[in-house]
Amino acid sequence: MGRTVGIDLGTTYSAVSVIGETGLPEVLRNAEGQAITPSAVFFDSDGVLVGQQAKSQRIINPEDVVEFVKRYIGDPSWAYYAPSGERYTPESISALILKKLVEDAQLALGEPISNVVITVPAYFNDAQRMATRQAGEIAGLQVDSIINEPTAAAISYAVERNFNGTLLVYDLGGGTFDVTLLESKSGDFNIVHTAGDRNLGGFDFDNAIINWIRESFAEWTGVSLDSDQDEAMLRERAEQAKHRLSSSESAPIFISAGGHNEKFLLTREKFESLTAGLLSRTEMLVEEVIDEAGVSLSGIDRVLLVGGSTRMPMVAKMMERLTGQVADSTVHPDEAVARGAAIVANVRSSSSTELVPLKTSNEIVINDVVSHGLGVVVVNSRGIQENSVIIPANTTIPSQVGREYYTSVDNQTSIEVSVTEGDEADLRYVKVIGDSTLKIPPHPRSSPVKVIFSCDIDGILHIEVIDLVDDKSLGEFEIDRQGVMNVSDVKLMRSSVTKTTVF
Repeated sequence: MGRTVGIDLGTTYSAVSVIGETGLPEVLRNAEGQAITPSAVFFDSDGVLVGQQAKSQRIINPEDVVEFVKRYIGDPSWAYYAPSGERYTPESISALILKKLVEDAQLALGEPISNVVITVPAYFNDAQRMATRQAGEIAGLQVDSIINEPTAAAISYAVERNFNGTLLVYDLGGGTFDVTLLESKSGDFNIVHTAGDRNLGGFDFDNAIINWIRESFAEWTGVSLDSDQDEAMLRERAEQAKHRLSSSESAPIFISAGGHNEKFLLTREKFESLTAGLLSRTEMLVEEVIDEAGVSLSGIDRVLLVGGSTRMPMVAKMMERLTGQVADSTVHPDEAVARGAAIVANVRSSSSTELVPLKTSNEIVINDVVSHGLGVVVVNSRGIQENSVIIPANTTIPSQVGREYYTSVDNQTSIEVSVTEGDEADLRYVKVIGDSTLKIPPHPRSSPVKVIFSCDIDGILHIEVIDLVDDKSLGEFEIDRQGVMNVSDVKLMRSSVTKTTVF
């Protein structure tokens, strides 16, 4: 057995952290000496490059570079075909990134790593969480836990500063956005409310710049920038400009294509105008969390900005306007999540290796919530199937909730229980995560039954259905939700990743 580490597996960058000799988390440097590693993979005939070397290939060989794969994890329809013809899923590509992270971390530590805690956006659904766990398994790792990124950042902040109070965490990463309100008290972390958008991040702010450059270049030159190489070049220039605008009022952008060499000047004011709608989406979610939690602004003790995209000055300004306080600037936006994951990894480690003692006298306890509602498919009064939520989003787990329903026909002999994940009534916007058919004694139409959901701390959902006419249980079943791949698929991919040399 080896050491246990925490991993922030990000859309654009990833990081690894471990509890150091001081009893506090420290971020491990990769083989290139950097604290963060680009979540990019380049496939060629000699092997697989992961990190900065892979990212550097995207303009030269854009079709052979995969980035932002976190946006597709848990989606069984997405696949990438390498030049060799081999098919890669989001989980197997994520496993290659994890392999690079762990191999570099082992070099830094001088000892093997066997167990990990991996962070995910708070608003990831169950399929995405399970797929992330499977990515770790494909990489040959024992995944001790999957925890939410804002929670990890809050744990890092509270433990390292011995902080007690209410935290509002605004987490804008490369590909996802979360906002979480939680309370920290002597090692107990109670999630009060969370919201997010798993398709909103720095990537989308880059897209706004890309579209502006593309339109401006076409207007000036008549040349369309629509090839794969053009797209890769535009993304690189957009990222560079965005980063520069975090500390400067303007950024020059040089574009060479179609025999034309053009210079564009993007001001911070123009950038903020181009992305006002994106920032507004995060603002609405922050307001939702504060309103739904029922807290006053004076009841928020600290505001934390997490994720590289929070370096954009407009984020801090917006949060100060919303909350009336300046965000704590001592938080490292790129490292906070990984550091919190290392603390949880230390606490929850199942390895036999002697752990470095954590510098806190408090036991770490996380009281989490379900990020999406859990319910069943029912037939409404108009005869249309719809989703009926039993456990609403942001319900603290473990929890047990029951709801009454009624049979739809006389002498009904069975009940189809289709369990859903999602908050909308419209079935197009929810996911069926399991089902079971239970027999019922014949009764008149509209006879009552009660469906009881019990969700434990690990997210395992237990369902029991009770016939209220006879006051008898009709049966019960569990949904220990599995990932998008079966066990044999995971083993096959693990074998492939194990044989793959990652540089």
